[in-house]
Amino acid sequence: MQASELIFEIEKAISYQKEKLLLIGQKKVQPFTEEELNQPFDWPALAKDEEFLYEEGVYHGQLGMLSLVRSLLKEAPVG
Repeated sequence: MQASELIFEIEKAISYQKEKLLLIGQKKVQPFTEEELNQPFDWPALAKDEEFLYEEGVYHGQLGMLSLVRSLLKEAPVG
């Protein structure tokens, strides 16, 4: 697998997870938009919601993985 393919697949998974998180948030509180993902705990209902907290952890883990992969690829020797 090429590095660009790996990054593409991770970004696709992140996009899917973000949509899932938005849908969960919208079921729990209104209005809940993409901007609220930056400060979800402004909503007390989400701060205690196990499903939201779990999915948010997955989302942030994926973002961390993307950062790690990009960092490793940047440091990889060329050729």
